[in-house]
Amino acid sequence: MPEAKITSDQRLTLIVETQREIATAGDELQSVMQLIAERSQAITGAQGSMVNLVDGELLHTRAVTGIAVKAFDARRPIAGSVARYAIESGLPVLVEDAPNDPRINQELRAKLGDECLICVPLFRGRDVIGTLNVMSRIKGDLGEEDRMTLEMLSVVLSAAVARASEVEARHDQAQALARFRTLFDGASIGILRLDDEGRAVEVNPALEQMLGASAEELVGSRFSDRVAPEHREHVERLFAAVAAGQRETFQLEVRCQGRRNTSVWAHLRAVLEQRDGDQSQCTVAMVENISERKRAERELMRQSELNEHQALHDPLTGLPNRILFGERIDQAIRHAHRNGTQLAVALMDLDRFKEVNDSLGHPAGDELLIAVAKRMRAAVRGSDTVARLGGDEFGLLLPELNSTQDVATVIRRIRRALERPIDVNGLPLAIEASIGVAVFPDHGEQAQILIQRADVAMYDSKRDSSTFTYYDEDCHEYDVNRLTLVAELRRALAERELVLYYQPKATLANGQVRSVEALLRWNHPERGLVYPDAFIPLAQETSLIGPLTLYVIEESLRQGREWREQGIELAVSVNLSTRNLLDSDFPRQLRALIDRWEAQPNWLELEVTESSMLANPTRAKAILTELSELGIRLSIDDFGTGYSSLSYLRELPVDEIKIDRSFVMNMSAEAGDAVIVRSTVDLGRNLGLDVVAEGVESLELWNRLRDLGCNIAQGYYLSRPLPSDQLTTWLQSRDPEAEAA
Repeated sequence: MPEAKITSDQRLTLIVETQREIATAGDELQSVMQLIAERSQAITGAQGSMVNLVDGELLHTRAVTGIAVKAFDARRPIAGSVARYAIESGLPVLVEDAPNDPRINQELRAKLGDECLICVPLFRGRDVIGTLNVMSRIKGDLGEEDRMTLEMLSVVLSAAVARASEVEARHDQAQALARFRTLFDGASIGILRLDDEGRAVEVNPALEQMLGASAEELVGSRFSDRVAPEHREHVERLFAAVAAGQRETFQLEVRCQGRRNTSVWAHLRAVLEQRDGDQSQCTVAMVENISERKRAERELMRQSELNEHQALHDPLTGLPNRILFGERIDQAIRHAHRNGTQLAVALMDLDRFKEVNDSLGHPAGDELLIAVAKRMRAAVRGSDTVARLGGDEFGLLLPELNSTQDVATVIRRIRRALERPIDVNGLPLAIEASIGVAVFPDHGEQAQILIQRADVAMYDSKRDSSTFTYYDEDCHEYDVNRLTLVAELRRALAERELVLYYQPKATLANGQVRSVEALLRWNHPERGLVYPDAFIPLAQETSLIGPLTLYVIEESLRQGREWREQGIELAVSVNLSTRNLLDSDFPRQLRALIDRWEAQPNWLELEVTESSMLANPTRAKAILTELSELGIRLSIDDFGTGYSSLSYLRELPVDEIKIDRSFVMNMSAEAGDAVIVRSTVDLGRNLGLDVVAEGVESLELWNRLRDLGCNIAQGYYLSRPLPSDQLTTWLQSRDPEAEAA
C-alpha cells in the first residue's frame, strides 16, 4: 500500500526545516545536494529524487534517493531528456503520464519505473547549473502544488551551490522567501510566528479567520491567551521549552477561544525556526481547525454510549438483557470466590403467556411484560439484578447470600407481587410463573453453567407446579451431550474435519478483491456441515480455542500459498478470541507458523472484537503491539457494538475497523444507523485507518458507502462465503468493475 501524502502542516514544517538545514549545511556541495534530494522527496511525498549537474551537453546524476538510486553517477544527453524542456523554459516541468510522454528518456524511465515526475531547473544567476527531479511510480501522485513547492526549493539549492557569490545567494534566498510568503499567506491552516516570550510576530489569514480576530489584534499578544484556561498553562510550558531549545517540536490538541467566546478545537504543532546572523529565533506554529472532527467524535461517543446501553438492555422493559445478566453473574462469582460467600441464579417464565398474545395481541403481551418487570424490580433487594432474557423469560441474580433461606424470602416477595392481578386493556390478568434456582458454588462455578442448571430446574418447577425448584444433579445426567461434543471437537481437530469458507472483501472504489475473511465450518461425519455457533462457544469455554485458532491460521497460510502459486495474491483475515489476547505465547506460535509455510506476515489479517480486548486491556494491547511489530495487519471487528473508548482505540496499533453489519444493513431505514456509519467512516479517516463495511447486500448500499468514503465492502452483494475452490473460480471469472460501477 502506498504511503499517504503528507498534510499541509507537515509540508510547511519540512520546508522550514529544509531552509534551516541548508543554511547550516556548509559549502560541501555533495552534502548539500544529497540533503536537497532527501528533503524534496519528503516534502512532496514522492518515491524518489535526484539532483543532476550540467556537464557540457550531458547531465550528471550526483545525488539520489528512493527509486532513483539506480541512476546514481549516470550521464545522459540533455537533448534526449525532459531536462531540455525545463532548461529552455526556465520553469519546472510537471509530467503526469511518463510512459507516454515524448519528452521523457524512456530508457531511464524503464529502469526507475516512474509514472510521473517533476523536473526543476537550477540556476547560478542566469546560467543553468543542473536540475532537481522528483518521481513516483504511482500515476497522479505528483501535482501542481508539488511543482510550486519544488520551484521554491530550487532557489535554495541554487543559493547553496552558488554560495561564493554572496549577492546572488542573498537574492536567491529573498526569492525563496517570497515564494514561501505566498505559501504562508495562502495556506488553508493557521500559521503564526512567535518570539521567545510567546508573543505573535506574524500571523496568516487562515489563523485570523479561524480565531475571528484581525492580524492587528493577534500580533503582539500572547497566543496562549487565545487558548482555553484548562490548556493554557501546558501550552505556555511547551512553547517556552521549544524557544529555549529544550525540545525540537511538540504537537497537541487544544481548545481555543474565538470571537464572542466561541470555541475552536485545534491541532497545534510547533517547531523552532533558524534565523541567520543577528536575527532572533522564532517559533513557527501551525494551527489546524479540527472542530468538525471533534464534533464527529463526540457524536460517535454519544452514539456508542447509547449503543452500549441498547446492546446490554432489553428495549421493552429497560431491564438488563442476557449479555449483561451473564456479565453480572461473572462479577458476582469473582466476589463470592474472594469472600467465600454464596449466590443464586434464578430463571422464571410466565405460565400460559402465549395465550395472552394469541387472545389479546402482542401489544397486550408487551404491556403485561412491562408490568411484570416493574413488580419484580420493586420486590428484590438493591443488590439483586432482574433481567429479561427473551420472550416471557426473566432472570434473577441474588448475590451475597447468608443462606439459601434468603432465596426463598426474595422469591416469596416476587410471587406475592405477581399474585395481584395486572390490568391489561381493562382485563385483570392473574399471573403465574415457574421458577428454577441454581446456587454457587454447589451447582456450578461458571455463569453459563448456573444459567443452564437454573433453566433445567425451572422446567422441573413447571412440571411439578411447585413454588420454585432448586437444581438437583441427582435427577439429571451431567451434560452428557456437552462432554461428547468436546471429545468430538478434539477428534475433528486431529482428523482435520474442520474446513474454511472464505468471504471476499472488495475495495469500494474499483471492486478489486485484495483479502478474504476465513470462516470456520465443521464437516461432521454424522451431522453434516456444522456452523460455528454450535461449537465456537464450547471451544471458548475450554482449552480448545487456542489450538482451534492456530488451526485456522495455519490453514489460511497454506491456502494463501496455494493461491499465490496460481497467481492470486490474497490476504486472509482470521478472528481471534479473548483467550488469544491473554496468551503471551500466541505471537511466538504465530511466528512459527509463518516460518513453517515460508509466508510473509502481511498474508494475514487478524480481527478482534472490542469486547474481547476489555477482559485485560493492558495484556491485550501488549499482544496486539507484538503482532503488529511482526508485520501483521490488525482489525477491530463489529466496531460500534462494544464499549471501548476512543482514547483507547487511538492507542492500539490497528490498521482497520469493521462497521458491524447491523448498522450497515439498516442505513437506509434508520437515520441513527446512517449517522453511526458516516461518523465511523470519518473517524477511521481521521485516525488513518481503513474502514470495512460488513453486511453490504445491495448495489444501493455499495454506492452509498463508496460516496461516504468507506474503503472496503464485505457482504452478500459481493459474495457469500465460499469454499476455496469455488472462490478461486469466482475470482477468475468475475468482473471487478461490475460491483464498483
